[in-house]
Amino acid sequence: MHEALTYLENHGERMHYAEARAQGLPIGSGNVEATCKSLVALRMKRPGARWKEESGQHVLDLRSLVLSDRWDAAIQLTLAPHRAKVQRAA
Repeated sequence: MHEALTYLENHGERMHYAEARAQGLPIGSGNVEATCKSLVALRMKRPGARWKEESGQHVLDLRSLVLSDRWDAAIQLTLAPHRAKVQRAA
């Protein structure tokens, strides 16, 4: 009981659950756990899959863009510096 009370006393300023709920914000870890499952587990833990840290991170970066519906915006930002105005030859 002492540990629980000490925890609440030490972390009480971060526990504004009623306010978060009123704003429609998630207060549990379910969203994070579901994201980890869909982002990482389904893609990276396939049978026989082997990843190096760098290449695995690239796959996760791209997958996170797709799953968060930010792919098109990211592609536009990535390709913008490489676009050049093309004129038709006479």
